Amino acid sequence: MERTHGHLRGAVWALVASCCAVHLAVGGKQYVNEWAAEIRGGPEKARAIAEELEYDFLGQIGSLKDHFLFRCKDHPRRSRRSASHITKRLSDDDRVSWVEQQYEKQRSKRSVLRNSAENFFNDPMWNQQWYLQDTRTTLSQHKLDLHVIPVWKQGITGKGVVVTVLDDGLEWNHTDIIANYDPKASYDFNENDDDPFPRYDPTNENKHGTRCVGEIAMLANNKKCGVGIAYNAKVGGIRMLDGIVTDAIEASSIGFRPDHIDIYSASWGPNDDGKTVEGPGRLAQKAFEYGIKQGREGKGSIFVWASGNGGRQGDNCDCDGYTDSIYTLSISSASEHGLSPWYAEKCSSTLATAYSSGDYTDQRITSTDLHNDCTETHTGTSASAPLAAGIFALALEANPNLTWRDLQHLVVWTSEFDPLANNPEWKKNGAGLMVNDRFGYGLLNAKALVDLANPKTWKGVPEKKECMVTDSEFKPRTLRSGSQIIIEIPTRACEGQDSYIKSLEHVQLETTIEYSRRGDLHITLTSPSGTTAILLSERAKDTSLRGFKNWDFMSVHTWGENPTGTWVLQITDVGGRPENEGQIVNWKLILHGTPTQLEHMKQPRVYTSYNVVQNDRRGVEKIADSKEDHTSLSENSETTVNTSSTTKTGNEKAEEEAMLHLLQNVFGVQKPQKTVSKSTLTEKLQIPYESFYQAMKKLNKQSQLPNSEDNMYGDYADQFYNSKSYKHRDDRLLQALQDIIREES
Repeated sequence: MERTHGHLRGAVWALVASCCAVHLAVGGKQYVNEWAAEIRGGPEKARAIAEELEYDFLGQIGSLKDHFLFRCKDHPRRSRRSASHITKRLSDDDRVSWVEQQYEKQRSKRSVLRNSAENFFNDPMWNQQWYLQDTRTTLSQHKLDLHVIPVWKQGITGKGVVVTVLDDGLEWNHTDIIANYDPKASYDFNENDDDPFPRYDPTNENKHGTRCVGEIAMLANNKKCGVGIAYNAKVGGIRMLDGIVTDAIEASSIGFRPDHIDIYSASWGPNDDGKTVEGPGRLAQKAFEYGIKQGREGKGSIFVWASGNGGRQGDNCDCDGYTDSIYTLSISSASEHGLSPWYAEKCSSTLATAYSSGDYTDQRITSTDLHNDCTETHTGTSASAPLAAGIFALALEANPNLTWRDLQHLVVWTSEFDPLANNPEWKKNGAGLMVNDRFGYGLLNAKALVDLANPKTWKGVPEKKECMVTDSEFKPRTLRSGSQIIIEIPTRACEGQDSYIKSLEHVQLETTIEYSRRGDLHITLTSPSGTTAILLSERAKDTSLRGFKNWDFMSVHTWGENPTGTWVLQITDVGGRPENEGQIVNWKLILHGTPTQLEHMKQPRVYTSYNVVQNDRRGVEKIADSKEDHTSLSENSETTVNTSSTTKTGNEKAEEEAMLHLLQNVFGVQKPQKTVSKSTLTEKLQIPYESFYQAMKKLNKQSQLPNSEDNMYGDYADQFYNSKSYKHRDDRLLQALQDIIREES
């Protein structure tokens, strides 16, 4: 026994006494103050050695039996010199089976796509194109990826596809564009000539078109700017916004060479001021219809439209007849955090989403700029639509026979819910598809879309049917302040007729409404399957007396559902102004779809872990409810709930709890630096609504907050003020309050 103890003591003394005996390291290694040793006898004997000699015992190494890690208290943390005497003396001791001083090892992440992406392009801004590659540094961050690189690796880069941007011109001689420039896809309708070159001015006002084109088709590997999504596509520019815009100019632009151009990308529309209701004129509407029927040899032109930037103005893109058209693919935006940006509009016509800018501190979009320059500050839904157009160009190269409706079906079926799940108002429609007023069917996934479009397996959608539902006995109904009108619409979906529909695509409500204040109207349409689409949200700035005249409200939220049954139309005055009054003059429900269920929809859409964790995942999850992501935070982190040195009143505590819940809803499942205990968060919310209102007032005025170090919401508030622009903050607080009240009621 004494002999065994002596050997153990000798081994440890050899370790400690030699802590300062060092030799130069060879090979440039960085040695650390840790020794791994195999000492038979178990952890208790190893720990006893460390305690006896005042040595740090770091525990067992993983699941390796009898392998332990030690640290010398007075040895440098890192050194280019190895303490080889410690190693030698330990290895000579018969109680130490093996010992090695630890050193740093250089390792690279073996993400095949990430590594190939880094080495694939020499364009200087490629590494700043965060939305095309997974640039996360930790797994806790949002995955930012439109899944374009796997498509490129298949050799699909947009070859043979022509995309034209309708805008303020195109600097076609830009060195990152010129090789892909197609003069046949270009025209200047402002000056009626073949050259769409933009007009220069001191403010660079006409940079918009050049930026949008660059997103689609910047050249790859030319050491200039970045890389376009469809970097081998041909691109053109239509100059039509730099001057007086008329219906004729719009029609000429939308209908320019549909025999040659495959995709039209437009990042413009009526004013996003929260009070305009406007759509295509007669000529522009005919141009859309002609492109759909005759474009691409009868397969239909692809019209990609930005959904609008009027979110801050309380605008609603259902009041924009371009994004609200069945002929356009309306594209919204998401920030790098997977959140709805402050400028994004809500409406039931948005089909899908692409990345763009968010708050003022968030990353933006990289592209070409005027004067042969580059930019990393392209923003808004203006930047999202061209990204979508580039993805659609990849799909058309993969399958040139796709029709305009094929592409819409592909987008609906393959867009991703999970990257945007931490936003409110997600719902599952009657066909099992996740959909949202802000994002449509989710974030575009180029790989999934192109794979599904494979011409060997994709069965084109059958001919579209159109079923019109009316009530010949309907009489105008009066609507007054604070009241609502409910209209039940039973239908057999034209059963027994050539226009019979079993599987829905778009649904339109054409209506005439006379009202004293248009912005106070709120309209919803609920399908027989129970899916409710908000066709019109109230708009505070819309004081118009004009109402709506034969306006088409369009929804894609019931895509794939069977329309047979009773629809419910609800029109409500939410303003509560005593003077409000008007009437519903007429209405007509127009169902678009097919008489049979499509092949790819015969099995339910499966949202796998690659797409979403669970189909019924809530839109905004409180940290308390996220058991997967936050168990470690609540159980393994230090408890950081601080109690103030002064006694707080019940009202003060309620306000603090209200602030905490508001901020947690704002941040969704993003992890703060501090957390409260799990038990605190999982208790049922018992906070007076008045406390939430007081909390909102204080959060909107940082000067009114007590010292955040003394409050449970401290770290949330710090992140809130450091990362959220003011105009974004109050929107998110209001939405968070609405969500909490809705859940509690």
